[in-house]
Amino acid sequence: MFPLALTMRNPSASGLVVPLQATTSFLRFCITFFTLLWSSQQLVSFSARAQETNQQDLQALYDVMYSINYEWDWRTLYTDPCTGGPQGIVCEADSVTGVYYVTQMEFGIISSVDNIVPCSYNATIPPSIAMLRRLDSLFFYTCFVNQTLSIPNEITQLGPSLRLLSFSGNSALVGPIPAGVGNLTKLQRLVLSQNGLQGNIPEELSNLSSLLQLDLSGNKLTGSVPGSLSSLSKLVILDLRYNQLSGELPAALITRGFFSLQRMAMSFNQLQGNIPDAFTQLGLSSLTFLDLSFNNFSGVLPPSLGSSLTNLEDLFVSSNSGMQGLIPSSLGNLVNLVRLDLSSSNYSGAIPGSIFKNLVNLRYLGLSNNRLSGSIPPELGTDLPDLFTLDLENNVLSGAVPFAPSFLQRMGRNLMVSGNPGLCYTSVVEIKFPLQLAPCPANSSSSSVAPDSNNSAAAAPMSSRRSQTGISSWVFFVSILYWILDLTLL
Repeated sequence: MFPLALTMRNPSASGLVVPLQATTSFLRFCITFFTLLWSSQQLVSFSARAQETNQQDLQALYDVMYSINYEWDWRTLYTDPCTGGPQGIVCEADSVTGVYYVTQMEFGIISSVDNIVPCSYNATIPPSIAMLRRLDSLFFYTCFVNQTLSIPNEITQLGPSLRLLSFSGNSALVGPIPAGVGNLTKLQRLVLSQNGLQGNIPEELSNLSSLLQLDLSGNKLTGSVPGSLSSLSKLVILDLRYNQLSGELPAALITRGFFSLQRMAMSFNQLQGNIPDAFTQLGLSSLTFLDLSFNNFSGVLPPSLGSSLTNLEDLFVSSNSGMQGLIPSSLGNLVNLVRLDLSSSNYSGAIPGSIFKNLVNLRYLGLSNNRLSGSIPPELGTDLPDLFTLDLENNVLSGAVPFAPSFLQRMGRNLMVSGNPGLCYTSVVEIKFPLQLAPCPANSSSSSVAPDSNNSAAAAPMSSRRSQTGISSWVFFVSILYWILDLTLL
């Protein structure tokens, strides 16, 4: 196409055609004016839309707020909770239309400082909650504590966008965990802790491939731990404590998957059978916290636990009365260990002192209420510079307490050795608080004590130091007498 030429024929110029400059300028002005007018209208229209909330979301939000707490007139208090609502309600504008959608809701009591929407005594969850299709986070804190309620199936329809779902401290929240929760495939955190939930852990939870945290602690869940949970390869925290779970610990949980898992807590259940001797670096290579205490496990402590979980910082396998056998020397490979509790689990044999030379980070060691025998390894007092608590009570240990005075002074009452009839102490370890032990016989060959490395004088026999002190005092006394006598003669 050719550009349009606006021309005019001049009659006095024999048909000469000239451009019409004035007409061109006028047209340019008109185009510019109408362009600016259209742009301003679009801007005003977008600005107006940006102050609006999606009507379906707004209605569903009001439904939820009135169902949670009917005592307040939410429509009068907040004409639009998205643009100026209570704490805990978060909305985000669509990047194209500018219309607001509900993305986060928090209800209940977190603390006296947080001012989120409180729950009335008969709080419920309405079916219309399923209409919030862009909801990202949903939290209920100590909300359902009077009138019993189950997790509604509408919650399981929030799958397209929901990443965080939490029901915590709701004692009246009962019934099973809906299998449909497995449809929330975008979920990253599922926290259903300290409620009254019952029934089995649904196998469908293994569909939550994006899950980072699974916390089902503090409920009344029964049945076995699903081995299919091992398919949650992104999981970082698995907390199943304080339930009524039974059966054996699935070997699949420790042999495959769980590449990212850092915390596994299963204490205070009714798990039984042997702890599988199948720990591998491939299965739990990132694990730092393992709690299997207060269950009904039996058999020996698996050696592979110590040889494979080299990143472990906290290991609790206490209060499993069916356990037996020796403390495996492979625990010495857990060089990052900070807390080790093997108390009340029927372990026997000697305490392997050699394992502690590598555990330089250990701060808590609990071996009480077992059947451990033999003498206390001196390494406990020399190889553990950060040790804060040592509990050896109620075993069948014998011989002298082998610790230097500086160690005893540092430990104070955090050293617990009572309940071992064969243990005794020497005068070297007399301290200001009672060890609740009998003194060792004066001629006992078992009364040797580790030298105090912090004081070179401590290596000398106590009787020698006392003799030297006595001689020094006598010389000083005689010198004073001579000085007084010289004064008298003067």
